Amino acid sequence: MIVASFSVIPMGAGASAGRYIRAVHEMLKKSGVRVVVGAMSTTIEADSFEQICLLVEKANGILVDMEVPRVITTVTIDYRVDKEISIDSKLDSLR
Repeated sequence: MIVASFSVIPMGAGASAGRYIRAVHEMLKKSGVRVVVGAMSTTIEADSFEQICLLVEKANGILVDMEVPRVITTVTIDYRVDKEISIDSKLDSLR
């Protein structure tokens, strides 16, 4: 698994971003990947970089379709080849 967190910021769409973020989260739920929602970003588990990139691209597309004039996207990816990781394994290491 590859663990990634990302956030999309709708610029020029007003002060409240809730409806935009909810639309992105609906798409993520339907995608079949594991999703953990945080206060400032969303974490996903994916099988490949391609899957992560496609989901981030879809998230941006949703905001564009909602007529957001500018989208700022931040992505952080944890890709380990020495052992299998997951959102749970990362959280367990903190306990």
